[in-house]
Amino acid sequence: MEQLRDILSNADKLTMEDRTLLYLFAYTGMRRGEVLGLQWGDIDFDNKRISVERAVSFTSNKPIIGKPKSEAGNRCVPLLNQLAEHLQALPNKTGFIIGGEAPCTAQTYKRAWERIGKTIDLHGATAHVFRHTFATILQTRTDPKTLQTVLGHADIMTTMNTYVHPQEEAARQAANRLTDAFCATFSES
Repeated sequence: MEQLRDILSNADKLTMEDRTLLYLFAYTGMRRGEVLGLQWGDIDFDNKRISVERAVSFTSNKPIIGKPKSEAGNRCVPLLNQLAEHLQALPNKTGFIIGGEAPCTAQTYKRAWERIGKTIDLHGATAHVFRHTFATILQTRTDPKTLQTVLGHADIMTTMNTYVHPQEEAARQAANRLTDAFCATFSES
């Protein structure tokens, strides 16, 4: 959490385009290909949601537009206020959010990520690490089925065993609740 706070607090050092890429990963939990496949028509500012309908993969350097990883990958994810405000401030709202008229190439994406890492300390984070972090934060604030849906997993076990990581503070709070429950149970005897 501290590393994520550091990354986001330094995002203003990035160009608007690079900040957009970083924010899409940090605030949506979407896969790299899903982020690169986002078009402006997928953003519903009124209902605060993003429709995930396509993903970009690469053959050599060429972007290939396809479907999300699985049927469950077609979904809506929440549009967080921080991301909505940033996106609304962008001047051009046509085509792909990252790339414009066409999705960016593999090399363009790679250069952007390298540029971000040279400008701010990413603490080793990749697009996929942001997905894990998003899942870990969200799991403390929602039920497992909603988490599975937002992440676009067909199987809840993928969500829980791969993407959700325990947090020390949550474990400490659970231990305190358990201690209180035992004390209450045994003091009534």
